Amino acid sequence: MSIMSDIEHSVDPNFLTASSASLTSLNNDIDDNYLTDLTLDPPATASLDQVRYDLYVAHVGCKLRGLQTYSQWIAEQLIYLPKNGKVKLPDQPRWNADYDVIEFVKQLMLSQEYLRAVTLLKGCETKAGKFLYFYCKYLAGEKERIETVDVKARRETKNRYLTELRVDLENYRQENKLDVYGLWLLGIVLHKSGIEDKAISVLVDSLHVDMTFWGSWKELAKLMKNKHQLQSLPLLPHHWLKNFFYIEVCQEMYYANDALSYIQALHDMGMTNNPYLLSKKAEVHYTLREYDLAKDALKQLLEMDPNRMDIVDMYSNILYVKEDKVGLTHLAHHAVEVEKYRPETCCVVGNYYSIYEDHSKAICYFQRALKLNPDYLSAWTLMGHEYVELKNYNMAIECYRNAIDINSRDYRAWYGIGQTYEILKMYTYCLYYYMEAQRLRPTDSRMVVALGESYEKLDQPAKARKCYMRALNVGDQEDIAMIRLARVCETLKDDEGAVRWFSKYIDMVKSSEIEAGEDICFAHRYLAHYYLKNERWSEADIHAHKCCEYKETKNEGRALVRQIAAHRNSESNNVMSIRRNILEEVLSPTQKRTRGGGEVSDSDKSFP
Repeated sequence: MSIMSDIEHSVDPNFLTASSASLTSLNNDIDDNYLTDLTLDPPATASLDQVRYDLYVAHVGCKLRGLQTYSQWIAEQLIYLPKNGKVKLPDQPRWNADYDVIEFVKQLMLSQEYLRAVTLLKGCETKAGKFLYFYCKYLAGEKERIETVDVKARRETKNRYLTELRVDLENYRQENKLDVYGLWLLGIVLHKSGIEDKAISVLVDSLHVDMTFWGSWKELAKLMKNKHQLQSLPLLPHHWLKNFFYIEVCQEMYYANDALSYIQALHDMGMTNNPYLLSKKAEVHYTLREYDLAKDALKQLLEMDPNRMDIVDMYSNILYVKEDKVGLTHLAHHAVEVEKYRPETCCVVGNYYSIYEDHSKAICYFQRALKLNPDYLSAWTLMGHEYVELKNYNMAIECYRNAIDINSRDYRAWYGIGQTYEILKMYTYCLYYYMEAQRLRPTDSRMVVALGESYEKLDQPAKARKCYMRALNVGDQEDIAMIRLARVCETLKDDEGAVRWFSKYIDMVKSSEIEAGEDICFAHRYLAHYYLKNERWSEADIHAHKCCEYKETKNEGRALVRQIAAHRNSESNNVMSIRRNILEEVLSPTQKRTRGGGEVSDSDKSFP
């Protein structure tokens, strides 16, 4: 009882109000919006010389401001560009009064001494110096927030410098003193403050100031929650980096084919061996559950860069799904040898223990990953799965909820909570979370089938039928929607629908399009009863004999065979009786006159 109470308290406080609105909304749009496509700009093109020059320009700006992550990303793009053509390099920044301070501050940033850096930067007047002053203050607040021991408190705590930074940066913006990097930082501060519409506007402005800075594109991609928001964006610069932006957004929104088309456009520009594009290609195939293609892309990437660690967690997930214990073992040992204390390594080792069903040890390694990076989404989701295996549902829900707080577009976490509530038979709650997962993956039949099953358990078979029909329309990945649809038609007394879908299911099993499950015998049983009721003895007999082949329906099948045989015999006897009666009626006048002793007239003789 106490466990159930804890779980109920772990539900969002706004659940009851939000869920009814979500249920109504889904019921209204379930038929209309799930297959609509994105309408995006055509891929932008540029020469490799232009690409190289733009990357150099951005690299100079990022390096000067200590933006290590983006400097590394740009440098990686540069080294994998084809080595041809001549490029005029951009001018390097000249020495000024702030230059020495800035160089020292960048070293302090590497050791995470952000407040010390803020003190040193107070007197700086250059744009780079002012940016670093605001940026180090932001990083100091983030460090303080992340170091909060309690996970729940960390989730609810905001950076204490956000309000101050927002006011100062907006004042500078009004005075036209912010460059692309300052606008990018203002966009981040607004995003963290929950003012997302304004953050989008600021980031779009930053791209019009300088379209070569990948950070603005990347942050803008994080703010795109759905396709309507994406398509209502103000006009973006038609720059080749927009292709990377669309890859990020389409991959996050699970528009896989669109993402692949932009990847192909960049390949056509000459970026054929780009590791970033290879990793994104692998992610897209992984999203589509095309695990072999995803595995091939990751293997190619690891051949280019054997000690690359940012993709090993995804690779381990693929090996786990494919139940490749040997491959996962080799990958875990390799990851530990290359870099033991890295979140991705801990995730790989966690998957290793999970595949060998040591769930407690797997949780330990996922917890280690989260100590190294508290916002590591994959670790929260996988740890939730492990707690489900251990039947610790309260902790599982908490893990999934943390994953949602980090990235509300992660359908796996929404789906995981839904499954957990379904196990607990809390079907109204699980329906809400399945709906959120379905919104994120509108063409994933698993989400829609889960919705249908929840509706069935809530005694709403008409809505369940609607879901199963939809699952068939988007492509039934697990081959269960058709039999579920047939059975719900049976529940609704829709004989025509049930016969249609049971028959189709049997035909697909016969043609080996889907694997025969335990439901095949029940399909034959229903059809046998239906045809028996409608006196179609041949069809009924075929399905009754099929029932005899399965242990679940063997006895009922034999009874049906006997019943059909009895009906056939009875019908045969009735036919014979009717024929005799007709014959007797035809012959009776002649027989009566002959037996009466009278003579037969000529007309009587001519009667047959």
